Amino acid sequence: MNIRKATNPRETASVNDIRTAIRELSARAELARKEGRPADAEEIEKRVQGYREELAQRP
Repeated sequence: MNIRKATNPRETASVNDIRTAIRELSARAELARKEGRPADAEEIEKRVQGYREELAQRP
């Protein structure tokens, strides 16, 4: 899974952009769990895992 910058869709996002996405999505997943939406939380966590994998591949 690749995060793309809005200004240039062919350029991969920075490490900071990926970390920001992970933080924001993790907060959304937690909120979904608190609101009783486990399916939504699980889907969001899958996206977070994809971002973590991309981050792990970075130098």
